Amino acid sequence: VIVNPLKITASMLTQSNVAETDYAEWNPQTTYGRGARVILSSTHKVYESIQTTNLNKPPAVEALWWIEVGPTSRWAAFDTSNSSVTVNPSSITYTLAPGQAVNAIAALNLSNATLIKITMKSPLMGTPGIVYSKTVSLSPLPASPDWWSFFYGVRSKPTQDVRLDLPSYADCVIEFELFGGENLSIGTLLLGQLRAFGLGIQYGARVGIQDYSRKETNDFGDVVLIKRSFARRANFEMLLRKDEVDSLQAFLSDIRATPCLWVAAKDYEATTIYGFYKNFDILISYPEHSDCSLEIEGLT
Repeated sequence: VIVNPLKITASMLTQSNVAETDYAEWNPQTTYGRGARVILSSTHKVYESIQTTNLNKPPAVEALWWIEVGPTSRWAAFDTSNSSVTVNPSSITYTLAPGQAVNAIAALNLSNATLIKITMKSPLMGTPGIVYSKTVSLSPLPASPDWWSFFYGVRSKPTQDVRLDLPSYADCVIEFELFGGENLSIGTLLLGQLRAFGLGIQYGARVGIQDYSRKETNDFGDVVLIKRSFARRANFEMLLRKDEVDSLQAFLSDIRATPCLWVAAKDYEATTIYGFYKNFDILISYPEHSDCSLEIEGLT
């Protein structure tokens, strides 16, 4: 399953409890020094001044005076990076009107989250018009399914939730609610229409990570490890029907260099990756079926 996310615009985002107050709004009458940061609500971006006596230089167009730092906290969940996060204490809520039918929603790179509530409404269905409602617990789970691990073992908290069963309503309004602790955050919230190809992933699929940490040796011979971000990787082989070859090639050509959600097997969270494909090959092996290999690299 492949989900090409919708680009969320200001007209689609009708409500959020995350304030867009990371920094003060840029003021053309204020003189900014080097290192000063501002936001532009028109672009939903944070900018940093790179010169002194910065006066009346619009951040979005004056590249010699400003650098773009990244999205504001409210909009960090909708950029193409999984490492920039939306942060808000206790709860993060969004109400989205995508203007088209969507059947997939995913919340990725969650931290300090305990519960997700997803509600889809259709105004054409009247009041309250609820056509989909799901509550998902993100309670920590034992690493192994035995009694000792259940009572005493290390527990890991889910860091993502993917729903591929939303009903298709062109006038849908989606309410996303995330609850958790004081440092609650989400890296990516995406909506889209799923595309399914193939007859299933073949055994022998490979998953792993690309670690960007550094190992350095100082002048005294001591090894110093500098922990940095990592990206998931995967290599899949799948069998295609004859009538899927052209459509898959066309679809993959369209989404080249585009971050998408890739769901290979629901039983293995490691095969769910938000990223882009590096390579794909389709081998027309048989009269009615073909072999396809995909190499996917996740975003940090």
